[in-house]
Amino acid sequence: MIDDLLLISGNDIPFIDAQISIHQPTIKEIGYITEETFFTGCELLNFSKDILKTEDKTNLETTSNFEVFMSIMRENNKALSKSKLSAMMVLTLIFPSYRIYIERHCIRFDKDGEDPHYLNEKNFETFKEILVRMFCLKKHGNGADYNPGNKKAQEIANKLRRGREIAAAAKGEHNKIAIFSRYVSILAIGKSQDINSLLSYTVYQLFDEFERYELKYAWDLNIKQKLAGAKDVKEVDNWMKDIHEKGK
Repeated sequence: MIDDLLLISGNDIPFIDAQISIHQPTIKEIGYITEETFFTGCELLNFSKDILKTEDKTNLETTSNFEVFMSIMRENNKALSKSKLSAMMVLTLIFPSYRIYIERHCIRFDKDGEDPHYLNEKNFETFKEILVRMFCLKKHGNGADYNPGNKKAQEIANKLRRGREIAAAAKGEHNKIAIFSRYVSILAIGKSQDINSLLSYTVYQLFDEFERYELKYAWDLNIKQKLAGAKDVKEVDNWMKDIHEKGK
């Protein structure tokens, strides 16, 4: 379990299983690769069979999440290029001091003066847990798509794509991904903050401040309504409540 203070401090996060630290990129750093690339990469790096239907899980019963992930990363197919590149760019953001290589059964991280570090079958699930917490993926999800070339991975991708399309249509969502830019813009005006200061936040810091701002805004509005004599005002959560639930 990653400590909330470590996350909100913006410090690098120890990835003990691989004897390497994971850098928390700022919103400005993510801007170099675009939000779409970021979320596309995060989705592939966070691949799990758990989101599939029972029959699909059964077909992959003897295949691990990491094996499917590596088959996608190794696949030589144009349809895969965007997703693979996105995943590599996210890895470059969070391991900025290392040269990254895709090997047959692992991803290798090299740095002069150090022994190689590896993302492999043994530590992939731990890596994903860090990624989910660091980028608040369980709360906010992502908006990526990928199209693997081999048959088994293709079936998985089709299921993922159809599910996202249905969910997006139900919510009236568009293809454009602009979560970070929107949050930065709202906080800059709503809290009279320097936009450049907000761009130096990490993803965890930005989501933390935006969620707290929403709670404070609702709290202040609630108080104003009561003072104005409004009747049947719905109670709202205390803006100082704990917003960091376990594993979120």
